[in-house]
Amino acid sequence: MSDLTNAVNQILDKRADYETAQQYYEGAVEEVFFDRRIRRALKRTGDHFRLNYAATPVNAVNNRLEIASVSAISDGANSYLDRVWASNELELEVGQVHKNALIYGDAYLIVWPDGESLQIFYNTAKNAVVVYDEENPRLKRYAAKVWSVTVDGKSRSRVNLYYADHIEKYITVSRLGESPADKDFVPFRDEHTDSEGVMPNPLGFVPVFHFRTEHPEGKPEHLLAYNAQDMINKLAITQMAVNDFHGFPQRWALAGEGSTEAADFDTDDDEEKAEALGNNPGDMLWLSNVDKVGQFPAADPDNFLKPMKHYIRSLAVITDTPVHYFEPTGNIPSGEALRTAEAPLVKKVRTRQISFGATWREVFTAILVIGGFKEDVQVHWKSIETFDTKESWEIAYKKQQTGLPFAQNMAEMGYDKALVEQWDADRKAQEASQGGSQGSPGSGSTPVQPADTQALDDSPSAGEQKAA
Repeated sequence: MSDLTNAVNQILDKRADYETAQQYYEGAVEEVFFDRRIRRALKRTGDHFRLNYAATPVNAVNNRLEIASVSAISDGANSYLDRVWASNELELEVGQVHKNALIYGDAYLIVWPDGESLQIFYNTAKNAVVVYDEENPRLKRYAAKVWSVTVDGKSRSRVNLYYADHIEKYITVSRLGESPADKDFVPFRDEHTDSEGVMPNPLGFVPVFHFRTEHPEGKPEHLLAYNAQDMINKLAITQMAVNDFHGFPQRWALAGEGSTEAADFDTDDDEEKAEALGNNPGDMLWLSNVDKVGQFPAADPDNFLKPMKHYIRSLAVITDTPVHYFEPTGNIPSGEALRTAEAPLVKKVRTRQISFGATWREVFTAILVIGGFKEDVQVHWKSIETFDTKESWEIAYKKQQTGLPFAQNMAEMGYDKALVEQWDADRKAQEASQGGSQGSPGSGSTPVQPADTQALDDSPSAGEQKAA
């Protein structure tokens, strides 16, 4: 099998799983009722009731995956990274990459020079793939991207194959099938390609970067929540159907001896039957030849609510998500109890930071290479643990006592980079005018004081605006 059909078939084979992951995240999964009669009945009344808890494991991790800063070695490289970050609105792109990598398990970023500018954009896993070397699974052989186009009013598909030294472009001869072969594609020619649809890649590396939750293959963050969410959906939908019977109980009437049907029902007209069974306020209901009347009791709501709570807690446990994320009105722990409850989540987020951070480092190193810089890059993340204001400043104080620079300390606290740089410059100027720093060795600034023992001098107050 050629690289072309291998890549396209890999993308098509995974699409169904990615679609399922998206449906569970968005709460759009169809409920399965084993009895066809029940399924038909609920289709008539509506089965769209959902309590979508499967999205919570994704959001819980995503909300803590925040990049504090990216730093190179030289000032020139840092300035170049700042310009690229701003021109490509990478703050938005980073959030999109993280969220979709968690939903699908995979996400892709393409970096490509466009004239004097640099284009960096997210690509969904439903349309892209990176193919790795079988012997060395960390080595990228090539990457592919597939997308739909319309040519002369007909639906066709474009395919790009990205290699380290060249790029191949193709287009399908007709609509893309389920299992395409080489004969279904022809070279795509434009101003950048030759007669074979090939153009050189001046970068010297595959410009597609793969973000994944796990190695070697990513998995949706909420994968283990699927079955529990199905159970919750079934209980919620069934309970909503039962609610009709709470408001409008199903009634019955027993005919008297020797009678086959009450006189009021002696008609073939459905509208007349409905009027005979009217139950409006002030109505008098007359039933002849009826010996006894009554109503069927509706199911007890606890039959649904108690097992639903059990499945919600089960979903929390199997996805390593704190239970209080699913019960916001309940007893939320605090202090050490909160940190203990969130320990599995913190460990999981830290694992995602390692995986995503390695790819971000690869991305920003490549960006610097394109800009003419050959330097290492460090990606710094905001703190993922939950602390109150007092504890946060105490930890910041201890970090600076051990030698963490003031600028990095404040960045980890969540303050805007430009504001931190201005504070740092002001502090250093003040220290220079005073004849030297009183801080810890190597800190380069006056130490941050713990909030409960002393005012924070010139350091930012907790009320200052933090980075978005």
